[in-house]
Amino acid sequence: MPDDRTFSIGPDDDSTLPLGPAGGGAPGEDIGTVIGPYHLLRRIGEGGMGEVFEAEQTEPIRRRVALKVIKQGMDTRAVVARFDAERQALALMDHPCIAKVFDAGATDRGRPFFVMEYVEGESITDYCNRRRLGTAERLELFVRVCEGVQHAHQKAVIHRDLKPSNILVAEVDGRPAPKIIDFGVAKATTQRLTELTMFTELGQLVGTPEYMSPEQASLTDDDIDTRTDVYALGVVLYELLSGALPFDSRELRQAGYEAIRRIIREQDPPRPSTRFSTLGERSTSVAEARGLAPKRLQGELRGDLDWITMKALEKDRDRRYETANGLAADVRRHLRNEPVTAGPPSASYRLGKLVRRNRGTFAALGAIVVVLVAAAVVSSVMYVRAERASRLAIREAAKATQVSRFLGDMLGGVGPHVAQGRDTEMLRAILDETAGRIGKELADQPEVEAALRLQLGLTYRQLGEYDAAQGQIDRVRELQTAFDRASPFPAKFLVEAGSLAWNRGEMKEAEATYRQALQRMADTAPIDSVAWAEASLYLANVLQEQGDYGEADSLMHRSLAVYRGLPQESDALAVNLNSLGNLARYQGDLPAAEGFYTEAVAVHRRVLGDLHPFVSTDLHNLGRLLDAMGRSGEGEKLLREAITIHGRVFDGPHPDTAILLRSLAEMIMGAERFDEADSLSLAAHEMTRKIYGDRNENTMRSQLSVAELKSRRGNLAEAEAIFAGLVPACRDTGVTDPSLLPTVLYRLATTQLKQGRSRDALAPFAEAVDLSTATSGADHPNTLLFRNDYARALAGLGDDEAAVKQLRVVLATRERVLGAGHPETSITRVDLGRSLRRLGRPEEAEVQLRQGRDDYTTAKGNDHPGRWIGTVHLAGALIDLKRYDDAEQELKGAESYYLGQSGAGSAETRWVRARLSSLYLVAGRRADADRLLSLALDEAPGPVDPRTRGRILYDRGESWLALGEADEAERTLLDSFAVLDAELGAANGDTQYVMRLLATTCDRLDRPQDAAAWRARLL
Repeated sequence: MPDDRTFSIGPDDDSTLPLGPAGGGAPGEDIGTVIGPYHLLRRIGEGGMGEVFEAEQTEPIRRRVALKVIKQGMDTRAVVARFDAERQALALMDHPCIAKVFDAGATDRGRPFFVMEYVEGESITDYCNRRRLGTAERLELFVRVCEGVQHAHQKAVIHRDLKPSNILVAEVDGRPAPKIIDFGVAKATTQRLTELTMFTELGQLVGTPEYMSPEQASLTDDDIDTRTDVYALGVVLYELLSGALPFDSRELRQAGYEAIRRIIREQDPPRPSTRFSTLGERSTSVAEARGLAPKRLQGELRGDLDWITMKALEKDRDRRYETANGLAADVRRHLRNEPVTAGPPSASYRLGKLVRRNRGTFAALGAIVVVLVAAAVVSSVMYVRAERASRLAIREAAKATQVSRFLGDMLGGVGPHVAQGRDTEMLRAILDETAGRIGKELADQPEVEAALRLQLGLTYRQLGEYDAAQGQIDRVRELQTAFDRASPFPAKFLVEAGSLAWNRGEMKEAEATYRQALQRMADTAPIDSVAWAEASLYLANVLQEQGDYGEADSLMHRSLAVYRGLPQESDALAVNLNSLGNLARYQGDLPAAEGFYTEAVAVHRRVLGDLHPFVSTDLHNLGRLLDAMGRSGEGEKLLREAITIHGRVFDGPHPDTAILLRSLAEMIMGAERFDEADSLSLAAHEMTRKIYGDRNENTMRSQLSVAELKSRRGNLAEAEAIFAGLVPACRDTGVTDPSLLPTVLYRLATTQLKQGRSRDALAPFAEAVDLSTATSGADHPNTLLFRNDYARALAGLGDDEAAVKQLRVVLATRERVLGAGHPETSITRVDLGRSLRRLGRPEEAEVQLRQGRDDYTTAKGNDHPGRWIGTVHLAGALIDLKRYDDAEQELKGAESYYLGQSGAGSAETRWVRARLSSLYLVAGRRADADRLLSLALDEAPGPVDPRTRGRILYDRGESWLALGEADEAERTLLDSFAVLDAELGAANGDTQYVMRLLATTCDRLDRPQDAAAWRARLL
């Protein structure tokens, strides 16, 4: 514990500078003194009453402790009472944020001492400034201090001298751990801390004036309660935020004794934001200590933080927070962007905070009060048959009245005075209490009960409370039979039930339910009504998720026609356009997707204005698309605009902001701006973690993104470790998104595959395929992707027969779902052609490789790298068919492309030249073969990486083998094996491939034992 030098006023306090003459006394304990099992090492604190030493305890356990002992000559009745009170106070408490007391006793000289936890930390303000903690991080640390103070209060102990030097922060496991120390002036509220009398001596102030509450300055100890600590916490918060004290320390201490008391009791300090603005040049250093510019810091302090701090500093303690927990709760509300209780009692302020935080949820809650009542009268009458209209209208009006009265009663039960500032907590309280009363109070009104439960279910769903929502939906399913066949309610119920199934990832259930809703609407609403369009669009999105693009496209265009036919543009039109953009992108029609996204942005801007999260979503989708189209500069600009909009719409961390940051990180990674991408990715992950916690599926998805970026950067081992850790986390947490676990397994497998560990990749690939098939369907894009790469792993192990079976399934499905010319279909064709070639079926291989290459070129353009990868593989099949001139023409084109793109020293150029060398070798052009091999291995443009060298050599050896030159093949393959085994290890896919070639070579040389030895080393 560092020396506490803070100036304070009070009798015998161990950090006191008394107003009167200081009393003398004999010297204290010496360094090296042994007190019982404690060996004093160094003095770490000294004041008027006592000394604090760092000591080593030798038995019954060995540890470092802090030992506090009364100074010689200071053992007056009052001092001993205060000293013993501190020991008793500490002994009462057991909280991670309060220093623990271990022992107590007296020295050989009779002076009392006690032993407590040794805290090797620094004051909370110094810790925060030295580490440049931002405002949110400071607030999170402050909340933990409040929790410790609350614990003391629950043990009937008031600290009375809370200040930064009595709140130490150490780091435990890399995270800050605050500890409250020095209960030397603590006061009991309901019990005696000591049998000796403890009182405030006449004319003495107990505490530190800068942090002292008005009632503490009144010189009477009878009127002190826990709110005096709340005031001191307010001062600490003030200092943590603004970098200054409410009252200037120098001016305060230069004032006279009575003036100090008057200032504390009567003068109102400025708000933290105002105080910060008066710091002049020092404001820059204060802001820098928080990682901000001065203007930005002042903006952060205005509003909530000003209000919270000033409420804690109210002169009238009845207007302060009643407890330290109350103060902490308001700080948490601010961190979660919820309305704070300290705000002015303005309805517009609370409403604005609630709407900004969760527009969808607020709309749903409003629907309970307004839409349900209105819909009960209007919607149910709108489509009834003419002969029943009057009778039904009367019934519906009666139901509306009952619902209105019931809701008014329920909402009044959780009014603003109870639920103020609780945001989604307030909504849950309303919903839970309402749900609990519905069955009892509306048991004889099934239609009213059903309508109300449907709205409750919708709101629960939008809060992410899917189990609670399902409970309401299940009950509505039982009640809907009470509705007239002509009522639109059953169809409305089915739409909501479908949406809940969709949110839960139950795609087949969602599809079936939406189809039932559309069928039911045929009885109650005109085809192509707005209600029909809404349900159709939902169904279309679910079909798209399952890979049924044809029907999804038809439904989306029909709903689009409905929205375009409305008198005014609507938000629904933009949502429909955005969905069409997603569909077009999935189908590979990027120009069409650009058109839909662009119009969606324009419509949303006109309908909702520029500063709306839906505009941000549209810009995100358009930006990602432009990046995929090779227009990364335009895409990055749009993503940054989307992030700016979110920053202006939402205060503080927000889930969608984290998604935007992740997308920008991935885009920047593609431009090889790795450091910036890493920074954005980690910021996004930290934001997500703060919002959801560590064991939430959103946080897991964020970790997934971090690992993917590491993989793309080549940090495969780090990426694999993250993926591997996420697998059990997904299994144990019970995630609601069924696509998360198979996606994690797939990423784990692909990372292993990139490291040449095809055998390790098989199990996660196979499980990913099975899970995705079960949850999303065999036609889902993810299922097809997983199966395609599973086949690659099989091929990497030499099992091309199994790979071909998998690839034929993927190819047939992609042709049916995506179309023959889709880029993903083309990729599958190329993979299939490669396996067919290795199986010795070059004619079939050429057909697949040529069509795959040509279709990919049509979709992506002649300059796309994928076109030339396909070309090199096609040339291999042509070599097998002994069509050497055709193969040379293809490889020369690839050589020219890679020379222009990446230069002579790139791995791609070297590989193409090695293929040309192999071509010339089997074609009998030995001189050309040697020349190209020399170019492929030339060190002049730069060193050849070992993997490239090993692959060039085994390609050469494979060519010798094809010519029947087994001796030459063995020598070359052994050179390749030596390079690859040393660099990549025996388990690597390339190394394994060379060993298979060596086994075949030994067979040709009639050395079966050597062949068997090589095969024995295969995995």
